[in-house]
Amino acid sequence: MNLPVLHENLPLIEVADHLILDDLYADPRAAQYLLTRLGPTVAVVAPGEMDNLLARLLKLGHTPKVLEA
Repeated sequence: MNLPVLHENLPLIEVADHLILDDLYADPRAAQYLLTRLGPTVAVVAPGEMDNLLARLLKLGHTPKVLEA
């Protein structure tokens, strides 16, 4: 029997449009920081790589809003 796994402090990125996330996965420099896609607009960011991903987003012309739980 497989039990669900609970992760704490898992960094996520959520975008307004799935095409933005598609573009991030198409960009090798951004994609290296994304572990898995959870849905059309949400992906898991590699632990410790959020700052690198944010820097890449800015270089690509995005203006992310950062929310911390």
